[in-house]
Amino acid sequence: PPSSSRAAHSGEARMAAAPVQHSGPPVFVQATGRIIAIGDIHGDLQKALSCLEMAGVLAEDDGHIKWVGGDTVVVQLGDVLDRGDCEIGSVLLLRELDRQARQQGGAVYMLNGNHESLNVAGDFRYVTPGAFFESARAAGLSEADIAAGDQRRILQARWYLYQPGGAMARELAKNATVLVVNDVVFAHGGLLPHHLKYGLQRINDEVAEWMNGAMRPDGSQASPPFPAMGDSSSVQWNRTFGKERVSDYERMHMNFQLRATLESLNARAMVVGHTPQMSGVNCECDGRVWRVDAGMSSGVLDAAPQV
Repeated sequence: PPSSSRAAHSGEARMAAAPVQHSGPPVFVQATGRIIAIGDIHGDLQKALSCLEMAGVLAEDDGHIKWVGGDTVVVQLGDVLDRGDCEIGSVLLLRELDRQARQQGGAVYMLNGNHESLNVAGDFRYVTPGAFFESARAAGLSEADIAAGDQRRILQARWYLYQPGGAMARELAKNATVLVVNDVVFAHGGLLPHHLKYGLQRINDEVAEWMNGAMRPDGSQASPPFPAMGDSSSVQWNRTFGKERVSDYERMHMNFQLRATLESLNARAMVVGHTPQMSGVNCECDGRVWRVDAGMSSGVLDAAPQV
């Protein structure tokens, strides 16, 4: 009957108009104020605090941290984990500042870098003893157990937190792998044209699904997407835009890849971390790519903090 047909069509229209639900964080976000980039932290809480103070978004109020950045947006480029002793503390700092910033129209975003993915995959080779102790405490091991130095239990405690579906893995699943703020692209290693073909929201969704320990319809566990972290040309691992000393050919190739990526996104610039810059934060390709991994962590170059 016609009435049933109309109802069916109206139902289809409602379904078509419904927003698509994504399992991962959004790729595209807007900022009304300043945009600040902070490079790899690698478990160095003091350097993270120095960067935030330098950016004018953090103050101390009677021993408590306070967001004073208004509508500023801070993007931390990933690799909060490994090589330093205060990983979880650094994550909690950035999360608390994000909570406060949102009340003022700002935000603090963290990206997932290759070291976040390594830990969720159970690769702990870059974890310091201090970070093992920090994760053991967070997992509920007693101080007596930690002091006894039971390596097996301390290792198990970290895996308990970081395995897909674990508490820290679920926390990291909230981070984007690719983020575009207004017309600026942020990616830990860098974004290349073939990543766009795969789909940026798809990358964010699939990384989040893997970290959350999601199950596929066939009953298998979600796995990390290859374009995000699978090889040296992936979003988290590639160093196309990070090399400081390049040949003329490499510079030409870098410019070609950058132009193709930015034009596809109608973006004006890209910001990357991942590759420590011996000369500090710098730009290349006529200011269209910024390299912000200053190697500031005491576990890397112990360089001066920069934003």
